[in-house]
Amino acid sequence: MEKFLKFLKTETIGGLIIRFSLAGLLLFGGFTKFTLIGAEGYSLQGAILMAGIETISSFCLIYHFRNPLMGIVGGLLALLSVVVRFIFTLYWIRTEVSSINSFFESFNIMTLIFNNGMFHIFLLIGAAVYCIGNSYKAYITERITKPWPH
Repeated sequence: MEKFLKFLKTETIGGLIIRFSLAGLLLFGGFTKFTLIGAEGYSLQGAILMAGIETISSFCLIYHFRNPLMGIVGGLLALLSVVVRFIFTLYWIRTEVSSINSFFESFNIMTLIFNNGMFHIFLLIGAAVYCIGNSYKAYITERITKPWPH
């Protein structure tokens, strides 16, 4: 039984590492805060919107410990942020690399040449889905254990 409890503690520590790593990446490592705000060819409003989504997402992911519903919102915003980053990357490849006319061709180029970037994108999507699921589990547990209103 003690061995089983050690595995549960390891899973909990791993979940905390995933949650804080995703929150830190969204808060400090977002490329939109540095690249898009300083670049001339991109929309400043879009960059500020993405930076806002990433910042709110990271705070909601950490606030999960007080309110699991905020963790669900943070996970959904993190998932949205990663998907928008992926679409922006495909758009950038389509516009910057010559002889590419569609998003499908840019996706093909990304899988052939930038497969390391694809690996990181899939890791971020997995971390966001994990955080959503973990927060949802905590929310359901909180709802079940809460007494009925009188």
